[in-house]
Amino acid sequence: MPIAPPPEEFLNQSEMELTDLFGRMRSLTDKAGFSGVLPAIWKCSDESQGIKKALYGYFFGCPGFNLGRVGALLDPNRLATAAHHGKDLVILGGSHIGAIEKDGFGYIERVHGEVAPCCGMLYRVLKEYLDVYRRAAHLTKIFRGPEGLLVEVPYKYLFRKPPGDTARIQIRLNKLVNGEALREGTLGKIYHLNNELAAVHQAELAALTTDPCPIGSVLSPECFTFVKQIDHDSLDPRHMLEASLFEFLPEVVSSRSPHRRLCNVNTWRQFHRIAAYLTDILDTRDRHVLVIAGLTVDHSVRHNTFIPQFGFWMEHGQALQARYYGPSELSDLLAEQEVYRPAETFLEYAGVD
Repeated sequence: MPIAPPPEEFLNQSEMELTDLFGRMRSLTDKAGFSGVLPAIWKCSDESQGIKKALYGYFFGCPGFNLGRVGALLDPNRLATAAHHGKDLVILGGSHIGAIEKDGFGYIERVHGEVAPCCGMLYRVLKEYLDVYRRAAHLTKIFRGPEGLLVEVPYKYLFRKPPGDTARIQIRLNKLVNGEALREGTLGKIYHLNNELAAVHQAELAALTTDPCPIGSVLSPECFTFVKQIDHDSLDPRHMLEASLFEFLPEVVSSRSPHRRLCNVNTWRQFHRIAAYLTDILDTRDRHVLVIAGLTVDHSVRHNTFIPQFGFWMEHGQALQARYYGPSELSDLLAEQEVYRPAETFLEYAGVD
């Protein structure tokens, strides 16, 4: 059983305008005595992230150092280089999603007028698994019979499958049903629905009749796993994301907002990668380090807001005394800070007369 990511409601904090976020981060680091600050950022290589990166550097007086790849994959090895370019480090990162949600995906309008999924890389990772799950949730039927609540599981989900090149679902019968099959159905075998599952989903099951209907959301993440041959050695960003997120995908696809959930889980995974690197590998010496990770919401290719979710604060390179912040604690910490405003204009910062 994988370690569970934080619940979605725990991560859905209020969105912040970028100028407020960066201004509060700057005030926090100024008060803490940060000096020789190099701002660094890991984010998706998307045009919608460009203004965010530029504003981030503007507030800290130095262009941001790139720590990321497409899909908001962190490259922790770049931290060593960043550490040579500045003294104290302020690091921002995380996934992004389009603000327009449709059928479980976030969309954004691109500059050529087309509306497209955003983040597109995470969309491509997710879509294969989401399609497989939704098909299984449609083909698996539940209904009321003389014996009580029943579920018909198609044979295609009962037979064991070896990992292959495409994703498939393997039903975990001990979580979905009670006991042995009662009889044959049209497409598979009919079982008693698991009592514990029925208790959790009483509301969805209340209107069931003798007519079989799709199981839908009652096919919850503990009831199935995905089977696929995962390439853990590939350096292709899609394969790297898939390998990093694979064990969490049952929980993701059964979410009400699967694309957003995948973005949040990816941010959570990448944040803990960088925190581990900072405490276990990087020679931080007497450095101060602040890391803030969260979800960027793209309202357009020019306008983003940010939801702070995870924080890491290390003073004087003391890894064992580093502080970690969850979403509510991080939001409270930022809310306590004044909003710093740069004294120079953006063009002056850029060296434009």
